[in-house]
Amino acid sequence: MKRPLAFTFFILVAVNALGQYFQTGQDPASIRWRQINTQNFQLIYPDYFEQQAQKLAGTLETVYPYGSYSLKYSPEKMPVILHTQTVKSNGLVAWAPRRSEFYTTPHQDIYPQDWLEQLALHEFRHVVQLTKVNSNLPSWTKFLLGEQITALVFGAYLPWWLIEGDAVVTETALGNYGRGRFPSFLMEQKAQVIEKGVFSYDKAYLGSYREFVPDHYSMGYYLTGNLRARYGSSIVEEIFTRAGSHPFSGAPVRKVLKNHTGLNTAENYRSVFDSLRIEWQKEDQHYSDGYDRVVSKPEKYFTSYRYNHWLNDSTLVSYKTAFDRIASFVEIKADGTEKRIALPGTIFRESVSGRDDWIVWSEQVPDLRWQHSGRSVIRMFNASSKKQLKIIPEFKAFSPSLSPDKTKIAVVEADFSNNYYLSVYRVSDGELVHRFQSANNNYFFSPEWLDNENVATIILSGNGKRIASVDFTTNELRRLTQTDLGDVKQLRLAGDWLYFVSSYSGKNDLCRMNLLGKNIEKVYDSRFGVESPAISADGKSVVLSDYTSDGFRLIKTTADNDKVVQLQNVKKGAYLLAEKLAGQENGVPVFPDTISGGFVSKKYPKGKQLFNFHSWAPVYVDTQEYEFYPGVSLMSQDKLGISETVLGYKWDLAEGTGKFVADFSFKGWFPIIDVIFSYGKRASEYWQIMQKVNSQGTVVSRDTTLQRYTWGQTNSGLNIRLPLNLERGPFNRLLQPEIQYAFNYYKAGNSAPEQFQGGSFHSLGYRLYFHQLLKQSYLDMYPDFGFVVDGSFRHSPAGTLRAGQMKALQSVVYLPGFMKNHGVRLYGGVQKKEDSGAIGFSDIVRYARGWGRINTTSIFTGGIDYKMPLFYPDWNLGGIVYVKRVKASLFADYSRLKGNLYEQGKIAGTYTSNISSLGTEVTADVNLIRFYAPSSIGFRASYLPEMKDVYFNFLFSIDFTSF
Repeated sequence: MKRPLAFTFFILVAVNALGQYFQTGQDPASIRWRQINTQNFQLIYPDYFEQQAQKLAGTLETVYPYGSYSLKYSPEKMPVILHTQTVKSNGLVAWAPRRSEFYTTPHQDIYPQDWLEQLALHEFRHVVQLTKVNSNLPSWTKFLLGEQITALVFGAYLPWWLIEGDAVVTETALGNYGRGRFPSFLMEQKAQVIEKGVFSYDKAYLGSYREFVPDHYSMGYYLTGNLRARYGSSIVEEIFTRAGSHPFSGAPVRKVLKNHTGLNTAENYRSVFDSLRIEWQKEDQHYSDGYDRVVSKPEKYFTSYRYNHWLNDSTLVSYKTAFDRIASFVEIKADGTEKRIALPGTIFRESVSGRDDWIVWSEQVPDLRWQHSGRSVIRMFNASSKKQLKIIPEFKAFSPSLSPDKTKIAVVEADFSNNYYLSVYRVSDGELVHRFQSANNNYFFSPEWLDNENVATIILSGNGKRIASVDFTTNELRRLTQTDLGDVKQLRLAGDWLYFVSSYSGKNDLCRMNLLGKNIEKVYDSRFGVESPAISADGKSVVLSDYTSDGFRLIKTTADNDKVVQLQNVKKGAYLLAEKLAGQENGVPVFPDTISGGFVSKKYPKGKQLFNFHSWAPVYVDTQEYEFYPGVSLMSQDKLGISETVLGYKWDLAEGTGKFVADFSFKGWFPIIDVIFSYGKRASEYWQIMQKVNSQGTVVSRDTTLQRYTWGQTNSGLNIRLPLNLERGPFNRLLQPEIQYAFNYYKAGNSAPEQFQGGSFHSLGYRLYFHQLLKQSYLDMYPDFGFVVDGSFRHSPAGTLRAGQMKALQSVVYLPGFMKNHGVRLYGGVQKKEDSGAIGFSDIVRYARGWGRINTTSIFTGGIDYKMPLFYPDWNLGGIVYVKRVKASLFADYSRLKGNLYEQGKIAGTYTSNISSLGTEVTADVNLIRFYAPSSIGFRASYLPEMKDVYFNFLFSIDFTSF
């Protein structure tokens, strides 16, 4: 049963995915691009990034034989695009068109290895995965569909836990660190299994709205790693081979696992995690709580308190995130009562600190236009006076720390060339005071002022992370530790003690170093992991964020307790799975410490690379309406993502006609320019009265027959739009002005009726769109507050045909519902058409739901929706349907329509019609046949009072944005 279902679903996914290629955005138009072509890679990068590109080229070539070893495949040459101006830290590999993209700025929560080396190890494994599947595909599939068949097979048949789990296994096995040796990454699965048991396979992979589920990276590392540990690395290699060689089998993972283990995928998952549960429960038996009390109150849904700071002896500030509310800073009293004091924007990881009444953080600010650009802003908030300050640093800035005298802020900075600095800005005017760069360009973490001139910090070296200090009066860096402490973060000073979080024991524990004697102690032994220490003013008590399966709770402990132990007496953590996986690889690559400069670089002419035809299909795909027709399609997207082209021929089965189509979109300038063109035939039918006349000229019979007629139609258009991202703080804002030009030409065919009017008309359209929406929590149905305004005007200034003009204004307002996570959506729209002739503009304002459209001169529509979650069942129905959430909405619509009445082609009067509808929608958020992209399935019931009738509609959609 599952196999034909899987194949059918694959066809559905393939049809909907054609033309939906992964577009990450654009870099600023001012960038001048260069390229380095090595034996196995083409690096494309901004000209100022030359030194780092040279080093990365050497790094990638070093990784190549190691990253491909256990999958037994050497990939073809791969383009690698470097995005250097973004404040995001990420990497990806995409297909159709094939390329890898590196976001080169490191964040503050990386494990102890150079960021570009991390990207090279992890992303290159994805390159090997994709190219291995591609190499095993039948040649006829690639001939038929081009590159997109690889992406479709890869995305439809290989689960993300395997794709990302194998990449995390590789980065761990081929390095001294990796996420497999990173307790912050490992603790989530361990806490869940010990406290809540082993979830079902579907829940573990597909997630839940009811409770937190570790992501597919974490699940994938444990599952893929343990499968390799049990059965050898060849089991993973065989899965990727079979996915390509049997592209329509529907279940390469299940087939290979069944052959090797006798168990299917879900059974192997259960076997692995049951073994881990037994192992972890044994370890947990030896743990005893060492805290005095829990400060935070339990919540219904997953909630975390992090980045803690004492305002005074009785009040704490914490950054609170939760499933059911948006992130905020909250004040917490001694009795656990809370008050929200600030709603920040998107905060960088590990970039919040405090000093007395001040909370300081670094916030992401997107570029006005370019997705691959952005900046940081340092924000200060006084919890007592509510005063707010802002500092705009010169470079990308993270982890701000306010000096003891509150006149300066130290930040970690990274420029576009990946030069790393420890910088100091003056609070009063935002001016730069000091900027320090180490001799080896070490990356800095977690600055903490020792006094008003010296800062303690963590530096990243070739041997891992080390604690150091920087004296800004002498520009001198001095290492305070030589011992490998694992991952180190969150420095906090209290008297002569420098507190920090260390993974030395294999968990994130609270440690401290005496600045006079340099001895290091472990202060608090965590169960799963702690972070964000806040030390009281007298140095006697500490509040920690203590991880549980329900999030980071707040606990309080004493600084000097009977469990404090010298670090030299602490057993160093062991990562047995990581070591076993490393033994299956061909060693650990040794990366060059210096920039060789030995690779030839040359200009990358982006203007000559706009057309890169990568995929095609024996169907025509309408990428706007997500529909397909008989025909052909040819798709192009350049490597930098600034141009997209679709060429094709579309045959309309209903009309029995075809047309040629060409669409081109250019996104490399500040405005986005879209050009469309189509040429072909259209067809329709009309009723014709047929008379039979005898020889005397008398009509002896009369009949009405349906006659088909055709006409030629040429459409061309130019659309210029300017999407301006105005996001600030907790609000998403977008302003988009738009100008549209279209030329339409109609030529009557021989079969056309006499009244058919051939000719042409030009049209111009102007649109202004704006929205401001409060960010949503994970469980919110709508934003709690927000509005959308959308105004349009279209007219036809020239041509032999008259289309008249149309004005339309729409607005949406979002309000909170009666209960948390419920939402209200109010809609209003008004539209007016004037002077329209044989040709008219399509309506913009919607009708009351459930009603069909008629010709109108004016429309007014108002509507209200009330949407709410009903329950979060986490039901698994035989591996075919997994139900995560059931939700419902109630709606009411009213439309007032006005239009003209015609008699023999002339206006004979006007009409006014009032229509309305009431109804409900009930939908479920589901995953079908364990496909990762969620679907929504349900029904709409509409009652139309004027018709006194009820209509039902089936609702179904797939959300591909989850990829």
